[in-house]
This record gives sequence, C-alpha cells and structure tokens, in this order.
Amino acid sequence: MGEAKHDIYFARVLQMLQILSERGSARVVDLAEEFNVDKRTIYRDLDRLHFFPIELKRGVIHIMEGFNLQNSKLADDELLIAELAFNSIGNIDENVSKKLHSIRSKLSNPLFFNPYDIKEESFESINMDSDLLNKIEDAIHKCNLSKLTSNDITSVIEPYKVVAFDGIWYLLAKDTLDKKVKTYLISTIQEFRASLKTFSSEHIDVDKILENVHTAWFEDGNSFKVKVKIKKEIAHIFKLKKHLSSQELVKENSDGSLIVNFSVSCDEDVDNLIKAWLPHIEVLQPARFRKKLIGELEDYIKELKNISL
Repeated sequence: MGEAKHDIYFARVLQMLQILSERGSARVVDLAEEFNVDKRTIYRDLDRLHFFPIELKRGVIHIMEGFNLQNSKLADDELLIAELAFNSIGNIDENVSKKLHSIRSKLSNPLFFNPYDIKEESFESINMDSDLLNKIEDAIHKCNLSKLTSNDITSVIEPYKVVAFDGIWYLLAKDTLDKKVKTYLISTIQEFRASLKTFSSEHIDVDKILENVHTAWFEDGNSFKVKVKIKKEIAHIFKLKKHLSSQELVKENSDGSLIVNFSVSCDEDVDNLIKAWLPHIEVLQPARFRKKLIGELEDYIKELKNISL
C-alpha cells in the first residue's frame, strides 16, 4: 500500500524546509519539478507554512532576512508538526488564535521572537487555485494564444507570467495586435479563454523583460534615463540599497551628494520614488520630466493654500 496523502505531504514540506535551510532560497518551478507536483501544489504548501519566516517574490521562495531556520530550539520536523497542529485549531475563536501566536513565539524562540523586526510586503489576496488562475497557468505552461476580456476590452494575447507589482497581481502578456508586452490587472479580468493555437516561446526571455520592469505601467519598447541628484542627507540610503534594479551610481560629489541614473520605460517607474524622498532629491534630466514634476508640485501647493481651515 502506498503512502497516505498526509505522509507524502509531510515528507514534501519537510524536505522543502530543509532545502531552504541549506540554500536560503528556491524557485517554485524547481521545487515543483523536484517533487513531481504542479506549481499550485507548492503554492498551497506555502499557504500552510505562512507562520514560517519565508516569503515569495516573483516565483522565488526566500528565507526572510535576519532569520535562520537552524536557530530554532525545535527540529524542522517538530516545527512542522507543531505548525500543522496549530493550523487545525487556529480558527476556533479569537482568544485561541492569540494564545497560539504566543505559544508559537515561545516554542520557536529565537526563530520568530528575536531582535529583528522585518517588514513584510503586503500582497493583494489572491486564490491560486481559482478557476481563472488555473486557466491562466495552464495557458502559460502550454503557450496557448488566449482571449482576455478586461474592463470590457477584449484582446488576443500571448500569456507569459503572473507577476506582482507593489503587492497587486497582474498578468504579463503580449498583445498580438500591437505586439507590445503589457500588464493586465488580475482582479479586472472578466473572461479568459485559451485557444488551441500556440505561440513560440523560444525568443521570449520573460526574466530579462522583468529585470527592467519597475511598475505595472511600464511601456514596452520605450526606454530612457532619469538623472537625479541625491542630497547628502539621504545619500547613505541610496548607497546601501538599489531602489530600482536599474539604479546606477554616476558620481559621488565632494559635498556628499550623489548623481544617480535610473533606466525606465515611463515616468511612473520612478515618479513615486522621487516624490517619496522630497525635498532631498532633485530631477536633473530629462528636462521634460523635471518640468512636469515642478508643475505637479506647484499645483499641489496651490490646492493646499486654497483649502479653508
């Protein structure tokens, strides 16, 4: 007689934890292939492991910064058994849920209760096992040309990947009419139907496309540089971390300020970043974008002055 389903699940998830302990990260597609299951199964496994210090970004599972699965006082299999038991009774009522959170922290100290406070990225709730997501995933896997209706507009597309920008889920796909790669908001898709026709994916490097995509508003085929001056007050933050993958340090000035370039496809790629760091950041080029930003700020100040207190 074969293994019971719960035994197979336990063995798979335990091995997943061990892989993450050893490697620090793993791709969902690689785990699915290694355990001979589909990606939806891996996503469901991750759902059940929500209390472990792991996160999913663009198809890659990481151990969160500042944590180490080996630091726990419990072995991996003991942690997993405890977590499964907690999950089975966690929804009884609010008091039980609070008690379980406290117990989890004490049992796994210092894995979860430690001097690090890691801020997680908040994601829009999405049902990975929904009929829509199943259809999209199947079409991506089989390279099926598909018909998509969103906001009452129907397009024929080549579906490439489901991606998240700022915690919101989109379908990355090429519109066959204008031949441009675009994003389609998952929550606004009214209908999705895959055809029997297929497209060739040999010439498509989706990961390469995503390297230079910073927001859902990117414009395929368009690229330009935005040059900014980072004042000394926040220069150390931009030296420690790339805020966009295309961030390039051009010059470090004697007064402690920095000259930085960003390669973007549209103003929105960098607009929010610049506004978030005002007044310690200045747009130098292009002149068009600098003028647009100044105009928006002037309008905002006028509006504030007109508000009666």
